[in-house]
Formats: sequence, C-alpha cells, structure tokens
Amino acid sequence: MDRMLRIAGRCALAFLLVLGVVALLPRAVRGALPDAVIGGAVLALGAVGARRVSRRPR
Repeated sequence: MDRMLRIAGRCALAFLLVLGVVALLPRAVRGALPDAVIGGAVLALGAVGARRVSRRPR
C-alpha cells in the first residue's frame, strides 16, 4: 500500500510539473502547441517514472 501511495504521488508530481512548464510558456507558444504534444509529454514522463519505479535495487 505504501508503495502505491508513493507511485501515485510521483505521478501527481510529474503531472503538476508538466502543467507548470506549460503555464510558464508564452501565450503564443502555448497556443501553437497541439494538445497531443502536451498529452505526449505527460505520457512520456509517466513512462519514465514507471520504469524507474519498476526497477529492482541491485
């Protein structure tokens, strides 16, 4: 259960990080980015996070 909470916390942190970066972009750049690019960035961060969590310590 504790591991699941940590994973959920990391996913939430990655999501908020992407939203923060998008919010910092100038309005013209934000308008030019398709929604698929933003969604792809969220999925990529989630995949990287899942990969790091799923690795076992050596």
